[in-house]
Amino acid sequence: MVQTISIPKKLLNIKKDELIVVPRREYKEIAELKKRLLWEEKDTDRAIHIFEKELKENRLKRVSNFSAILGLKK
Repeated sequence: MVQTISIPKKLLNIKKDELIVVPRREYKEIAELKKRLLWEEKDTDRAIHIFEKELKENRLKRVSNFSAILGLKK
């Protein structure tokens, strides 16, 4: 038996994209990945904004190595 599905015409009139069928599990994985990537992008943008603000306010120290950050002597 052949199964038939109906696709609304407004979905078929999309000119720049193609219509595809994806299993729900795969769709959920893709949606979760997209959500995580968007969160990481926003988090990175926020970190850059904070860095630029603190750089402008001269609140950052320059160090030559990691031990200097910890306050350890060479």
